[in-house]
Amino acid sequence: MTPITFAIFITSLFWLNLSDAKIGYFWHITDLHYDPFHNSPEFHRGCKHNRANSEHNHRNGRHRDHTCDSSWPLIQSAVDFMAQRHPDTLEFVLWTGDILSSSMEHLSDEVRLEAVRNVTDILGRTFSSQFVFPALGHNDPPPSRKLVDMWMQWLPSDALQTFETGGYYTIEHSYSKLRIVVLNSVLWSGGATKTDVPHRGRAQWEWLEHVLSKARRKNEMVYLVAHSGPGVEERHNAGSSSASGGGELTPTANARLVHVVRAFSDVIAGQFYGHRHADTFRIIYSEGRPVSWALLAPSVTPRGAGSISNPGLRLYKFDTNNGKVLDYTQYYLDVTGKRGGELHWGVEYNLTQYYGLREVTAASLDGLAKKIRNSNDRTMLYKYLTALRVRHVTDFSDCDIACVHVHYCAITHADFHEFRSCVRNPASALASRAPNLSNAIISYAIIILCFSKRY
Repeated sequence: MTPITFAIFITSLFWLNLSDAKIGYFWHITDLHYDPFHNSPEFHRGCKHNRANSEHNHRNGRHRDHTCDSSWPLIQSAVDFMAQRHPDTLEFVLWTGDILSSSMEHLSDEVRLEAVRNVTDILGRTFSSQFVFPALGHNDPPPSRKLVDMWMQWLPSDALQTFETGGYYTIEHSYSKLRIVVLNSVLWSGGATKTDVPHRGRAQWEWLEHVLSKARRKNEMVYLVAHSGPGVEERHNAGSSSASGGGELTPTANARLVHVVRAFSDVIAGQFYGHRHADTFRIIYSEGRPVSWALLAPSVTPRGAGSISNPGLRLYKFDTNNGKVLDYTQYYLDVTGKRGGELHWGVEYNLTQYYGLREVTAASLDGLAKKIRNSNDRTMLYKYLTALRVRHVTDFSDCDIACVHVHYCAITHADFHEFRSCVRNPASALASRAPNLSNAIISYAIIILCFSKRY
């Protein structure tokens, strides 16, 4: 075979592989934090307005304020926009929890379930031909027969059985080798003790490893989906035992999930989480090699505890034959923008174009993390920090070397202990910028800086 013939042969194989791919799409929405009493003066627990800002709130509408959780008009606008951007090849919707505002946690089960039903109904009408796969967040009602009745339009009987007992389930994609595994991260969080059912957390571990082992035997690829995923936040107390409340995984559960992901990385095609109200990613390594990734979508609510951002919606593009994620488009709503009082969602960025990625793999995201850390070129760092808060903050000139290092450690060290070790061992991050400083001085300085900043 001549070189020219060989080149034609390779090119034909390339185009054949492209033609074999069946492109599909799915939405990922998370952290709606719906507050049905948003405009009711007697129920303003979750919407902290002040009189000095009341004129601005009246002009733009209370759903356009970073001090408030989602009003019904905000949720309606998000769903309407998703309907407008409804691809013909939309396969399903991932809905990863915290449906309700935390201001509702002390209200009756009946009131909270009715609020969940309202959101369920609007999603059901909008995506009448697709399945919506809900995951429970720490602000949501626990698994119950009423939730089963509400979501039985989307989940088959075997999935409903495990959901009713533990809030987790698995779905097999109808015509491919893709399996969706939806976990109940609440069972592994600091708040799990409130439910007085810690045995359900243990049962979920056994169930998960059984499902993953079966998927391996059947040559299936798996999406792991949950409200909270592995890894820590870029905050001063991240990875500590005190950080495991409020929906964060406990250190023990986090370490076990990282271990499971490493053990089954050959069948895990992707991980999809919310909870952080931020647009970020995490990489899992095995013996120093990147083997799995987790993509965290930003919230619909603009309100957060120390992590305020603009509302976001995410549309994934994937190969339906094997679940390989090919790209995603991140949409956002500029809460502070003025467009005659109307809500206007738009494109924030496209993943591969924005970061210059050839593909979405653990290796490519590992390369991106290294570019974010690069102290000589802050282009990728600024892109990442802009996306992190969904364009709510655009000036990052005060993000110094210590700040960059904490972000890098959070992205690349999903285990709590490994994250803390990374933060406390910054010599490699600072060596090129401060070669004359001793490691002891560098370590001391960066610990003080890292744990006094929040980005």
